[in-house]
Amino acid sequence: MKFQYIAVIFVIIILPISLVIGFYTQSQIDIINRQTTYTTKLNGATYDAVKAFQLNTTNSYYSSVSDSKIRDIEASVNTFYNSLMASLSYTKSELQTYVPAIVYTLYDGYYIYGKRYNTYSDTQINDSGGLIDMTIDTQLNDANKYEYGLKPFVYYSCRYFVDSKTDFVVNFTLDNFISIYGNIDGTYESLSGYLINVDDCELNSENKVYKYKGSEIEETETLKEYLKFNNGESSGVRDGEYTYVVYQNQKIYKSGNTYFWYNQGTAHTVENQEIKNAVDRQTQSAIDYYTDAYNFSNWVNDKLGNIRQENIRLADNSRQLEFTATEPIFETKNQDPEDIASTFNQHRTAVIKNSIISNLITAINSYNGNISSYEYALPELTEEDWEKVVNNVCIISFMQGMPIGGKYFNNYVVIPNDKNNEFVDVDSIYILTSDGQYHMPNCTELVENSAYQQTIVGGYINTSFEKQTMDGSYYYKHVQNSNVQMPYTACYNCIVNAGGKYDLQNDIFANETNRIGSYDISILRNSYLTFLAREKYNLYKTNN
Repeated sequence: MKFQYIAVIFVIIILPISLVIGFYTQSQIDIINRQTTYTTKLNGATYDAVKAFQLNTTNSYYSSVSDSKIRDIEASVNTFYNSLMASLSYTKSELQTYVPAIVYTLYDGYYIYGKRYNTYSDTQINDSGGLIDMTIDTQLNDANKYEYGLKPFVYYSCRYFVDSKTDFVVNFTLDNFISIYGNIDGTYESLSGYLINVDDCELNSENKVYKYKGSEIEETETLKEYLKFNNGESSGVRDGEYTYVVYQNQKIYKSGNTYFWYNQGTAHTVENQEIKNAVDRQTQSAIDYYTDAYNFSNWVNDKLGNIRQENIRLADNSRQLEFTATEPIFETKNQDPEDIASTFNQHRTAVIKNSIISNLITAINSYNGNISSYEYALPELTEEDWEKVVNNVCIISFMQGMPIGGKYFNNYVVIPNDKNNEFVDVDSIYILTSDGQYHMPNCTELVENSAYQQTIVGGYINTSFEKQTMDGSYYYKHVQNSNVQMPYTACYNCIVNAGGKYDLQNDIFANETNRIGSYDISILRNSYLTFLAREKYNLYKTNN
């Protein structure tokens, strides 16, 4: 009997415990499955948003202009929500309560899409057309004033203070381009340019940089693009391949004795003789890039070469950044600003991170009290994700507060946009060879074959190799045969197969010996540095 009692007691005690443990285990499995599912959906929606942004910007030369940029971002946001709506059983308005922020990091700043207060609604305008003075309490209590949209653009900027005569702001970018404005030595200055190591430059008799990092820069190039027009013709110009130069941020093409600029399938005739002469000379801007950068870097070194950590002044008048170097920030004679390990680059990275974090905290905290009792907060991004953000055009999406059983979903996704017209990175250049292929500059076929390097016929930003659309059909800008519109093909070794490459930053870009082991890469580096400089110089910039 005692054994029967023990068995009964065992069943009474252990069975409920087993059921509870089983139920708890299953609920945890369900939570993990939902977390994985939501993360996958968030990742997919963000990727779709990146592709939409790529599609719009790669087909527009003026994608960096403010109005065009805002339009492209809003279209990308709509793609993000449409993708989530298609994969989750939520409406857009419901999803917006769980997405406290979508960040678009661009070349010289960023946009945050989220909840914002509309201070210019119709209820603020009286019968006389004047603005009604609303108290802060009235604004905060009027829920109808809140809407979802893009918040004002924020630059990657930092203020520096030495004394009453030197107090200025620097706007940083994703590369070595900066804009300076403010008082310097008692004079107000406003100027922009690229920072380079002036010790790496060699000047010719005209005081122009003809060598950079030991490589000779090509003075002239013949640039070509295939153009497609509405109905196959515009202003007497037909579909075909044309030479061009970039004159004051505008591509100018030549067809016989006709000079024109191109926009959305239409040719616009150019009559200005100065522009025509520039096209005829085919003088490109690689040497201009290095010469202007050399002069600008010398000026910065002379005027700002003593600026250090203690001169930083953030919005709250503090000096704290994730930056502890004691060396001069803007010195360009003893450091290479393009080196990822340089003091300048470390500081640039810290400024970008600080700006994004401070504004994201505000944007995400504004959601608290939005629904239930969930407390919205900025999650800690990994160093790997920050590496993407500070060096690439990216989209960062956050999803928080969505119930997944006994917990709330809280995650983020960072996806870089490696093909855009926002800026030209060191790995944004594709090189054309006469056999009809385009390569990355660190392709093993180019590095290990000096004879093959002699077949290089040009190089352009990677977005120009994307498919273009016109009149419901598509075409490519770079073609081997314009009569049959035969495009260049991607090299299998370096573009299709991502493994066949050398290290671009150290082996190709920063290597001043023009050799990798026994391989002579002098032709490759000369061409690459020329193409990179030309594309950087020709990039349309709104803050230049």
